[in-house]
Amino acid sequence: MQIDYRFSFDDGRDLSFVVDLDRHFDTRQNRDSAPAWTHLGNCRCPNCPLDASVYSHCPAALDLDKVVSSFQRIPASLKVNVQVMAPDREYAKRAPVEEGVRSLIGLIMSTSACPVFQELKPNARTHLPFASREEMVLRLASLYLMKQYLVWRDGKEPDWDLRGVVNEHQELQKVNQAFWQRLMTAYESDANSKALLSFFTISADVAKSLDSQLARMKNVFYSSHEL
Repeated sequence: MQIDYRFSFDDGRDLSFVVDLDRHFDTRQNRDSAPAWTHLGNCRCPNCPLDASVYSHCPAALDLDKVVSSFQRIPASLKVNVQVMAPDREYAKRAPVEEGVRSLIGLIMSTSACPVFQELKPNARTHLPFASREEMVLRLASLYLMKQYLVWRDGKEPDWDLRGVVNEHQELQKVNQAFWQRLMTAYESDANSKALLSFFTISADVAKSLDSQLARMKNVFYSSHEL
């Protein structure tokens, strides 16, 4: 399954990225020419479980290098036409570069070979570009509960209280903080930095206040007289 992102600028420039959601990471590939910021030991995440003798480079950083280098020195607020083509439908929006890059970064990181981010891969398979904060939280909780239903069907103990979601995002926060430091050793792009900050803030909010965010969504399921 592939999802294509295309950024069309008013000056005629186009930037295109194809994300294969089921791509394979080859640990045997020669990466001597890979940028220094992608080396596994560069600002390595404190909870990274990868074996340095097998993984010389961070899989997520390698996947993102083309994106962050392409948007280097592009203002985050610059308006651009973003088109997202998935197998079953297309999305289009005129938006600040930051918004499109944030959506693309989230898709790439959640489908990378990073063991921590792979918890979000089910979300990537139902990718929703330009999602609002409410949509993000609603999809996150819904997909997690679907997984718990399957766990229950298999005779195992499900996590109906969503404690696992909070734990997952606490781990993601550790990755986010280290990854930010890693990226800033090589790039200072306005678009990249703001997109990453926005993307990382979501994990922090989920880890700190999932219950209150879900409580605010009662209006999605109840009519006004029931609340």
